[in-house]
Amino acid sequence: MNPASRPVSRWLSRFAGLALLLAAAVVTAQAMVEVIPLRYRQAEQVIPVLQPLLGRESSISSFQNQLVIRATPAELVQLRKVLASIDTAPRRLLITVRQVADSERARREAELSGSIGGSDARVTLPGSGSREGGQVVLREGDDRLRARVVETNQTGQERIAQTVQVLEGYSAFIRLGESRPVPNRQVLRTVVNGQIVDRVVESTEYRDTTTGFHVLPRLQGDVVTLDINPQRETFDEQRRGAVNVQRVTTTVSGRLGEWIDLGGSGDARSDERSVLLGRSSGRAEERRGVQVRVEELR
Repeated sequence: MNPASRPVSRWLSRFAGLALLLAAAVVTAQAMVEVIPLRYRQAEQVIPVLQPLLGRESSISSFQNQLVIRATPAELVQLRKVLASIDTAPRRLLITVRQVADSERARREAELSGSIGGSDARVTLPGSGSREGGQVVLREGDDRLRARVVETNQTGQERIAQTVQVLEGYSAFIRLGESRPVPNRQVLRTVVNGQIVDRVVESTEYRDTTTGFHVLPRLQGDVVTLDINPQRETFDEQRRGAVNVQRVTTTVSGRLGEWIDLGGSGDARSDERSVLLGRSSGRAEERRGVQVRVEELR
């Protein structure tokens, strides 16, 4: 190497080292690490809100409900402003779920019975005998005709309302239930001495029904968003051991103090049959619905 070029090489080497130190100093000045304790909110609640405010070289994590942030000074200023608006005391809410079931059943039966004829022939029309209702009887001598009309109407209403208090951003769960004994009968077939023997075993099982809901509310001003799944179970009085089940799982939003429809169902059935000089018809309707209301407690 030329002796004259050695000072130039040393100068270039020192310049490169100085440039690296300056670059490291600039990076250090731009990237800062700060630990911010949270007052009211959980870290998993605020990190999704703050994460989009950071650049690709910045990061945010949590440790013992504290935020550990590595970001530029400008990013930190913006994060503090946003955090001050969301790390506030959660609002107290009263959530009411109303489950409604309306039913209506109607039946109409009409028939003609009696006997009519002469000395050579007579026709007899038997009636049902045991049903109640209005009737008209026409009689002349030994001839008698009876007309009977029976109408029945049944209506039923069932209202179930459950309430629970919860802080916004936190979940709540409420459930009430009933347990009933259900007889169970089994026939066990075995082979004894080459013969098939049936043995009847009777036992009692308990079956449970529950009514309640799980909810997670989130607020933005006076608008509430709910993740909610109410359920209602009832014993079927017509079928021993059977349970009617109604469940809804949904996410809805609405204003505080207003009833919000979660869903509903309807069922309508009708039947009609004819007999000799008679007719029977029936109709049954059932409507179910679920609503929720959120109120702020002050």
